[in-house]
Amino acid sequence: CILNGVFLIIAGNRLRWSDLRRSALGGVVFGLTMVVFFLSVRRTSAVNWVVIASLQPIVLMAVGHRLFGERPHRSVYYWSGLAFIGVVVTISGSGTGGVATRWGDFLAVISMLLHAGYFVISKRIRSEMKSLNYQLSLTVAATVTVLPFALLYKGGIVLPTTNDWWLVVVMVLAPGTGHFLNNFAHGYTSLTMVSLINLGLTAVAPLYAWWIVDESIASVQAFGMCLAIGALAFVVTRPVEVIK
Repeated sequence: CILNGVFLIIAGNRLRWSDLRRSALGGVVFGLTMVVFFLSVRRTSAVNWVVIASLQPIVLMAVGHRLFGERPHRSVYYWSGLAFIGVVVTISGSGTGGVATRWGDFLAVISMLLHAGYFVISKRIRSEMKSLNYQLSLTVAATVTVLPFALLYKGGIVLPTTNDWWLVVVMVLAPGTGHFLNNFAHGYTSLTMVSLINLGLTAVAPLYAWWIVDESIASVQAFGMCLAIGALAFVVTRPVEVIK
């Protein structure tokens, strides 16, 4: 909130009560997305979560067509079906033990659907609000939404140790800036294209999981992940027509 507020002041904008009211739904959905996300990553592997998250463009293609008049190239639907097969192969290859559980996979699906809903809400609101105003307003609503979960979950809030504060700063700057850029882009491109570009996450996150938490990737999982990511990456090259 503080960082977004600083950006708002530098840009010479002013936050109004109407901004908070219009952004409340987006902030609540975003906050719930974060809660379910953290619950899911503790119960499934990073690879499974990332590949399930890569299904988001398929959901948003259907929503974008109905709500925003977006019409992707016909081949997009064929490649999306292939991507779904890749997701099934990846999840099947992880087994039921270890860090990957079916409950965790289910929570990852819920997280993906909530994030898709957040994208739809943001796309609508960005036609009425500036990106900085929206980002700060939704962050306030998300903070209020997440706070009760943080206080009640396993002993409440624990302050980071001295060596962990730099990780907190990195999390604020890197993902926070990414969310702002996403909301900024909603005002200039299609919902389908924003979700497809975010597929870069599916290629980068498993590398971080291997590097930071030493999470190995089974050969079957690797095949399914490559199938899903390869099919969805091809979709990015297909045009998206917007009917006014």
